Amino acid sequence: MGETPDDIKREIEEARHRLGADLNQLESRVRGAVDWRARFNENPWAWVGGAFGAALLIGFMTADRSTPEG
Repeated sequence: MGETPDDIKREIEEARHRLGADLNQLESRVRGAVDWRARFNENPWAWVGGAFGAALLIGFMTADRSTPEG
């Protein structure tokens, strides 16, 4: 318990600095994980295929299936 107030202040400042660096690193990771442009650039054909599949599915779901009378 021989710490002086200056030692305690220094430790607090070091902890703040480490927390700030950790938060910046976390923010960078989150931005990279949710950046759809980066995901698209990694594999654009998968996105094109997904869009085509989604459009096909929506088309089948919304198609009029009634048969004409006659």
